[in-house]
Amino acid sequence: MDEKLIYELSERIVKAGKELYARGLVKGASGNISARIPGANTFLIKPSGACMGNLKPDELVLVDLQGNKIRGELNVSMETPIHAAIYRARKDVQAVVHTHPPTATAFGIAKNEILPLQIELFMLLPNGVPIIPFEAPGSRALAEAVQKKIADYDAVILENHGIITVGTTVEAACNLNEMVEEAAKVQLSTMMLTGGRVMNLAELKKKFKM
Repeated sequence: MDEKLIYELSERIVKAGKELYARGLVKGASGNISARIPGANTFLIKPSGACMGNLKPDELVLVDLQGNKIRGELNVSMETPIHAAIYRARKDVQAVVHTHPPTATAFGIAKNEILPLQIELFMLLPNGVPIIPFEAPGSRALAEAVQKKIADYDAVILENHGIITVGTTVEAACNLNEMVEEAAKVQLSTMMLTGGRVMNLAELKKKFKM
């Protein structure tokens, strides 16, 4: 096991987590972030109860793809099964981010999918952001539901919970997370201006010819 590689990845996770916290996408000890160890069937994840705003590299927990802790002094996040399920389902995914951004989370509570109404957002989220029906946090049912849906999407909403984004790097997964919240804000503003009317995904694809 390449300890230098692990430590460098740990530092990137911690930096990304602090940026998520600074942007207001997580509060307190909420949310979690992980990254796959290149060339290995393991990943690093934020421990349970830790705040992304003051996370330290040596606090991260090393976990296998079944969600079992390999090493680390702290307990694994209760959402570790989701991260493990995503890594098992998609070999291209190198990082997973789960946050509770206010606007995007509200869309999940209202059972409204997030649409990429702006062209730049459409290029990032051409299929929109679907909602996964509520399942208890940390449950096997939730992990299985996410695993099934994430096969076709890079971002999903957890009903009454938050959002999940994935990427080929931890930075990419974090940036997409922020853009999902931006898409939700644009959509909310549009709905307020139009009395709730927005173009659906089929109309958007026709408009943008993609």
